[in-house]
Amino acid sequence: MIFTSYTYLLFLGGAFLLYWSIPRAWRNAFLVGMSYAFYCSWRWQYGVLLLGVTAFTYLYGAFLAKRAEPRRWLMLGVAIELTPLLFFKYLPFFVENLNGVGGLVGLPVSLRLPEIILPLGISFFTFQGIAYLVDLASGAEPIRKPLDFVLYKALWPQLIAGPIIRPDEIREQLEADRAIDYADVAEGAKRIVNGFFKKAVLADTLAPYVDGVFAAQAAPGFVDTIAGMVGFGLQIYFDFSGYSDIAIGSARLFGFRFPENFALPYASRSFQQFWGRWHMSLSRWIRDYVFTPMLFASRHRPRLAALWLVTAMAACGFWHGARWTFIVWGIIHGLLLVLNQSLLRGFFARAERAGRASFVGIAAWVLVMFAVAVAWLFFRAQSLDQAAAMLSALVHFRGGFAPMVLRENGLLVIAAIFLALLGYQVLTAPALVVKRWAARAPRLLQPLTGAYYCLVVMATIVLESNTKAFVYFQF
Repeated sequence: MIFTSYTYLLFLGGAFLLYWSIPRAWRNAFLVGMSYAFYCSWRWQYGVLLLGVTAFTYLYGAFLAKRAEPRRWLMLGVAIELTPLLFFKYLPFFVENLNGVGGLVGLPVSLRLPEIILPLGISFFTFQGIAYLVDLASGAEPIRKPLDFVLYKALWPQLIAGPIIRPDEIREQLEADRAIDYADVAEGAKRIVNGFFKKAVLADTLAPYVDGVFAAQAAPGFVDTIAGMVGFGLQIYFDFSGYSDIAIGSARLFGFRFPENFALPYASRSFQQFWGRWHMSLSRWIRDYVFTPMLFASRHRPRLAALWLVTAMAACGFWHGARWTFIVWGIIHGLLLVLNQSLLRGFFARAERAGRASFVGIAAWVLVMFAVAVAWLFFRAQSLDQAAAMLSALVHFRGGFAPMVLRENGLLVIAAIFLALLGYQVLTAPALVVKRWAARAPRLLQPLTGAYYCLVVMATIVLESNTKAFVYFQF
């Protein structure tokens, strides 16, 4: 069941009422049952895979915790954790490329695979399991109770598309005697409503225009390519941050507090700042479990740091999907981060110190947004050939200022949403001042807050029929 559906709201409401009605001792078991019901609503086989991965991670984690030198056994556990992900997600990619290389060198290689269905969320719960084993090998305490561990792996708000929860971020919450709290329920409901709005009203409104630009038979010009890059950057932000809002809000209803996944990434004034605000649970995972170990292994050769940074970001791109376009997207961001730490280090440092309204701050923001938008072109393109053709349209100013794929209303929608987000980011700091002032006079703020959420709910209901699957469900 998709988050932005009436079915999910019924599921969530029923689970909420039952959860707080049953004895405390049964609540974790109840959440496990509901989580598996949620996951198996797509395919029951998914539940079998998740249970098998969970059992292995728990048992191997207990094995590591008893070893005097757990790091000697760590890589075996990580390799086994990766096996289902490599089979379901990457085996077709490797076979396709092997066939292609065989054709280039004149070898009659023509391997064929049966259709492999990618289990939802496999990338997320695989990374979660790897983090657990690495943390144990580094001296962290295991989650002792099997039921708590099963819940940690399966808790449905974060199961399909994160955030990627680490053991130390949820251990105490799993073991705590959680109690219903009005502040948690109110905040959770607000986050869910905001998430619905981002997804159903903003992301899915942008989707058909973006799909038109990136369609296989389309021949976008300069204006279409710019609109497609900007439009997809907005679409994936509202789509994934909307999902994260619903996930965080849903968990909050049951007394869990998940880490944030987004923090105004499109207000960033450096590439490093962007990755400190975009999909934060994944960027921290890549930093701590991919980049840092490589950097430590070559600590006596500091010049390799740039290579490891690009390699780590290429792995980040490959995690998103078994396509060369994702790998190139990751490499681009790796190179941008290298520039951030070398040639442009002083420029970005001045920009972050100077503030958003300064000339250097605005220049840095424009540079970051343009580079990120160009990288999104590779992320969304169906092939490297399509990405190259669209880059050519940009460089050669193909079609001039006349759109060749989109109509004027599509351009206006993308521009309006971009300007609205820009205005929101600009007003973020003044909004904090207003909030502090309003906290002293809550009666003045309540009618405005109520009106805002009424408008959000109405807009979501009107546009809900066009709701599409979340972009990150495919990862």
